[in-house]
Amino acid sequence: MSTNRVPLTWMELGGLILKRWWWMGLLVVPFAAMTLAVALQNPSVADWLVLLLVGGIVVDTVRLARHLPSTSTQRWQRAVDRHIADSWPSVAQHLGLTVRSDGGAVAVAGISPTAWQGSTCALTVRLPVGLGRDHLVAQASLIAEAFGALRATVTGTRIDALTLRLDYADPLAEPFSLTPGASWDGRSVLMGRTGDGQSWRLRLGPHTLVAGSSGSGKASLVWGLLLGLADPIHRGLVEVHGIDRKGGMELAMGRDLLTRFATDAPTSVQLLEEAVSAMQERARALAGTTRQHVATSDSPHIVVLIDELAALTAYETDREMLRRANSAIATLASQGRAVGYTVFACLQDPRKETIPSRGLFTQTVALRLRDAIETAMVLGEGSVANGAACHAITASTPGVAYVLPDEGGMPVRVRAGLVSDQMIRDAASRYAAPRHIAVTVPAAPEEAPSRASTPRRPRRTTRKEATS
Repeated sequence: MSTNRVPLTWMELGGLILKRWWWMGLLVVPFAAMTLAVALQNPSVADWLVLLLVGGIVVDTVRLARHLPSTSTQRWQRAVDRHIADSWPSVAQHLGLTVRSDGGAVAVAGISPTAWQGSTCALTVRLPVGLGRDHLVAQASLIAEAFGALRATVTGTRIDALTLRLDYADPLAEPFSLTPGASWDGRSVLMGRTGDGQSWRLRLGPHTLVAGSSGSGKASLVWGLLLGLADPIHRGLVEVHGIDRKGGMELAMGRDLLTRFATDAPTSVQLLEEAVSAMQERARALAGTTRQHVATSDSPHIVVLIDELAALTAYETDREMLRRANSAIATLASQGRAVGYTVFACLQDPRKETIPSRGLFTQTVALRLRDAIETAMVLGEGSVANGAACHAITASTPGVAYVLPDEGGMPVRVRAGLVSDQMIRDAASRYAAPRHIAVTVPAAPEEAPSRASTPRRPRRTTRKEATS
């Protein structure tokens, strides 16, 4: 992380100059006597001595003056630094970040000097023995309030080197757009920005599950993926097989970007099962040759994009259709990565009952959710403690999410770029897929006609029955 040192105040500059040149006071009298003596014998030498001393002081003062606050932002950062340094001992004691020894001595959590990255202040916290990372995490929101920050997050695992980040502004507060058709590096897709203002690239390969409440910005993720892949789609390196169980309301506008497209249950299941068959055929062809597929125009990377996944895995009323859909999705998600098949699915309800194969999605994105329990369902246990507050994302910031990379680590706060209808139309026109394959559901076999039934002959009555 690139950081910048906060400038000095005038008082601090004066103090540094005194510290550097305190010995001048001790030399004033002998130096004055020496200068006077030299001046009587050789005035030019005395002048040079005076100029040398004064010049040294001036040069050092100018060098230190470069660190004076020159902007209002730097002066504000210096004020925040002083407030944190002065208030930390009291704040730490009030929040219980202390340990009392058997002898009665109190050890207080310590902090390092601050480092700034934009509007984020980072400092190292050293916890005394007896406290753990969870203690600091539990007090993060109160620490943010104490120092006037929007949020506080904790990273690191060692109690003597935890990083406390205080965000004083939100770089993700305002929506932004990305330019479609960017060059593809073959590994990831530019989707938006991270919380520290860097580019957010989503890895292409891990199966990805996107969960978010209605209006949380799932469409930004869907179209961010498609527009980010527009160039390789047009060149035939990537094919997208899209399923839109909202009747095509979401994906139909950019249908030309899709190689295959399905909107109802029969065609969606057919698309999934044909993808499974093609995936397994590719695996047999690659067996013994390579263990990792490389996308080419003859063998493109296949992205199975599913909007409203739960309509296939939980809400479908046809039990057989439901079983087939879940089976196909589980097979793709468990076998597809090495052979260049990726499932990218979106849903609103992340419960296991809604998506039985949830554990097979190793890269997860959580938009605004209803509560911390749903956040843990998507990002895993401990994600909320690690700062993933999906339930605190406001409805006014669609596209803001927390991402858990498939390689693990801390959740990353991101925002997807805003995609307008016109951007979708332009991309679909300019970067259309080179081929489009219709999904055809085979006709159900006709049942064999039943044999015509003959009337049953009446049962003959025996003589004994007739006489009885």
